[in-house]
Amino acid sequence: MKKNKKIYAATIGLGFGKTHASTFKKNKFSKLICVNDKDIKKKKLAKTLNTEFVKNTKHIFNNKKINLISIASYDNYHFKHIYTAIKNNKNIFVEKPLCQNIKQFFLIKKLLKNEKIKLSSNFVLRYHPKFKKVKQLIDKNVIGKIYSMEGEYNYGRLEKLTKGWRGKIPFYSIVQGGGIHIIDLMNWLTKSPPIKAISVGNNLILKQSNFKFNDNNIALLKFKNGVVGKVTSNFSCTMPHNHYLKIYGNKGTIEVSFDKIKLFKSRSKKATSSSIKYKNSKNYKEELLNNFIKCILENKKNKNPSLQDIYSSMSTCFAIEKSIKSNKWEKISQ
Repeated sequence: MKKNKKIYAATIGLGFGKTHASTFKKNKFSKLICVNDKDIKKKKLAKTLNTEFVKNTKHIFNNKKINLISIASYDNYHFKHIYTAIKNNKNIFVEKPLCQNIKQFFLIKKLLKNEKIKLSSNFVLRYHPKFKKVKQLIDKNVIGKIYSMEGEYNYGRLEKLTKGWRGKIPFYSIVQGGGIHIIDLMNWLTKSPPIKAISVGNNLILKQSNFKFNDNNIALLKFKNGVVGKVTSNFSCTMPHNHYLKIYGNKGTIEVSFDKIKLFKSRSKKATSSSIKYKNSKNYKEELLNNFIKCILENKKNKNPSLQDIYSSMSTCFAIEKSIKSNKWEKISQ
């Protein structure tokens, strides 16, 4: 780590953003300058963090000392905040999704192409101990060559759709807001990006509510290396929030359900699965941001996730949503 250099940070949005702000406070190489939220009541949280609460984001973007902004605002503000951060030469850590449409996406890519600004997004599941364990098993060739994957992002929090901001903004995507995590895991585990997608969705459960967007989506993906995948974004499920993942290889199968990992190594009717143990961690949600801070200070490219990983997952979301309307396979831009 370079000496006499520090990250001066600010956080916009204090929902999940309070984890960002707390991480800045704990990291010895960063200093939290201020926080912002649309809800003035969140000013109390600023006091617990012993930092300044600013009512207007302009105070953050115009502060020349601040060199990293974490963006955890509502999804429909992400593009505006990223655009302004880039124009003010700030490094960016943003909650998913990066933005909400392909036009915004291409503009962000264009702005970052020749800039020294670093950007990362909170693909936090690749830092969860259970998925890190799955990654280890795959890298050790325990299940052999992967040929198929199935993943589910089961939200199970209907009140956040019907009573929270997700149902109030002009557009909310369950694929961008939830399924993207499963897409990223598949990209990371296979070391190969998706190249095309086809998808169907519905809103049968919440159709009569104030949430007017799809609350359920199923997408099929074809990856560059030939692997096929199924991604379910199920926000209306009657079950607790969880992430389900099944990876099929020619030598075995891994199943992740809630906090359990099962490994199957035989096709025999008498065969049973073995439970894979892993060490849990309460601080895994901070690890990604801490690593990004280190990358900025050492002026290194972030590799976990890389910028290309973020772009790939976003492109996949856009192809999935386009496919819902076209009813056909859609190419995923790389």
